[in-house]
Amino acid sequence: CGMVKSLIRHLGIRWLPEAGGCILVGVLGYVILQHMPHVQFAFDGDMFLRIMVPPIVFEAAVKINKSSFKRHVIPICIFAIVGTLASTAFTAFILYKGTKMFSFVTTIPLKESMIFGALISSIDPIAVLSVLNNMGISDTDTLYMLIFGESLLNDGVAIVVFETLLHFLDESLVIDSEVMGDAFMHFVVVALGSVAVGALSGACATVYFSLMHGCQTPMVEVIMFCCWSFIPYYICDMVEWSGIVAIVANGFVMDLYVIGQKHHQQHSNNSTSLDDEIEFLVNGTGRRSSQGRCGRIFNYEGHLSQKADAHVHFVIEIFATLMETAIFAYLGLFLFSPRYHWSIYLTLISILATVLGRVLMIPLLSYVANFFNRLTRGRRDSAATSALSNNGIEGVHIDRRMQLVLVFAGLRGAMSFALVEHIPMYDTTTGQGSRFKPELKAMTSASVIFTLFVLGGATSYLMEKLGYSIGKQQNDNMELTPLVPQEKRRSPHTKRNGVFNMANGKSRSTVRQRGAR
Repeated sequence: CGMVKSLIRHLGIRWLPEAGGCILVGVLGYVILQHMPHVQFAFDGDMFLRIMVPPIVFEAAVKINKSSFKRHVIPICIFAIVGTLASTAFTAFILYKGTKMFSFVTTIPLKESMIFGALISSIDPIAVLSVLNNMGISDTDTLYMLIFGESLLNDGVAIVVFETLLHFLDESLVIDSEVMGDAFMHFVVVALGSVAVGALSGACATVYFSLMHGCQTPMVEVIMFCCWSFIPYYICDMVEWSGIVAIVANGFVMDLYVIGQKHHQQHSNNSTSLDDEIEFLVNGTGRRSSQGRCGRIFNYEGHLSQKADAHVHFVIEIFATLMETAIFAYLGLFLFSPRYHWSIYLTLISILATVLGRVLMIPLLSYVANFFNRLTRGRRDSAATSALSNNGIEGVHIDRRMQLVLVFAGLRGAMSFALVEHIPMYDTTTGQGSRFKPELKAMTSASVIFTLFVLGGATSYLMEKLGYSIGKQQNDNMELTPLVPQEKRRSPHTKRNGVFNMANGKSRSTVRQRGAR
């Protein structure tokens, strides 16, 4: 897989995402194993969710730029929470009506349609990051933050919705207002409880590293950091809450207080204090005049030694890269399992429902996000607006071009595949489970293949068609610039917020700047 990813990058194969290359390696392994006698293998969903996923999600939560996340928090939360629920409903409705329309096609019941809508609404952060990194989008760009932030939070919401809907796979269950109320309370308790477990675990890790500062070698610090990172996941797994939500919350807290935010301040070109850069996590906007004992522990200076701080990102990135490579190869092994019930019509309607669900959701919620943006701007006085503008945290406007890219960036991956494996088969004794699991597995595989290979492969071409091109700087770092020249006049903070292509003395704006217009 590493060789295939390197070749894709070296040869500049834009139509094949790196994740797709790893899947093809897994498919090749499946073909080889099928011709080997006495070899049996099956997908292990528990190994996938408990071993492979945590390092990837935690690394993504640590990696995401916190000050940029704050700037985009409203549209990210709208897409990740409301968008997941809306996409689930749209996808389920299209699938249910589409399969009910013709008598010669297996009709997918409403319960199974809702479950499919929930599991296929999970946007895979691994696949999304693979595409974004290949395109060289900066981690502070509006487009990057919207796509990455949504995929990071969306997984936890989709899993909670999926697990809530699984309780309805019971023939003896009568769905009424009381049952719906219980399901809603289950969703709220799991979501908030998982966030609390993750935040509390991060706080405990901060206290631990604060007390042990100077007492551990850098290697032990890195090892203990990795141990603390996975604790909330397995706590939530034991109580049947969402480990994904918990590990995201834990990653945010540990990045802010254990690693610290010194590196963000070093790269800032203005005189704004570090507390002001991430003031969304602090009560008030001014600098604290004094710090108590709690303030000395929970500050943005971090509690790792200089050597450990320099290596911890590298270590967790290695684990995440190994796991994401293994995940897509593992996914390819089972993508065309003979246990699936394939149907051309079900395949087409599932792909259509998956794509249309996002096509309907993105413009609708973009309008809502833009409305909140205008509402927020209208309530600011001129002094506050000037201060926010100087700090680069002005509102975000999602135009039609960005909406189109967001639709294409809705890549499904191994998370959807793992969730469909957790649907229980129908039990004639208890009346629980689903009779349509083989069909749902085939539909999920078809949707994953289409979004990864078709939408993921077409994303770079779409960006170029919309006026963006991919260029390289002298240091071989990818840079995203528009093809259409922009006006020369720029605000004083433009250079700080964007990446410029200085070839031939011409400055060009980034996706983030164009999206803000």
